[in-house]
Amino acid sequence: MRSCKEISKLVSSSLDRKLSFRDRIEVWMHLKMCRLCGAFWRDLRRLRSNVRGQIVEKEQDESICLNPSSKARIQAEVNSRIGGDDKEP
Repeated sequence: MRSCKEISKLVSSSLDRKLSFRDRIEVWMHLKMCRLCGAFWRDLRRLRSNVRGQIVEKEQDESICLNPSSKARIQAEVNSRIGGDDKEP
């Protein structure tokens, strides 16, 4: 049986990648038995969901978008630093 520390690392990793079948079973079994790790897992999922929701809201909010002249100036600076042309892709 893995420790809470190992399980918390796996739970965190599971947000970025798919765990192996064995790891998923071990995490599932541990979460069923350990109240604290279960709470940690729920908190991580809730946090990820909230952050994703805020990102979507910000992308849809036109008031935080750059105006065209600022966008062009930034694009020109980026292109000059990487050796590209001044046109947007």
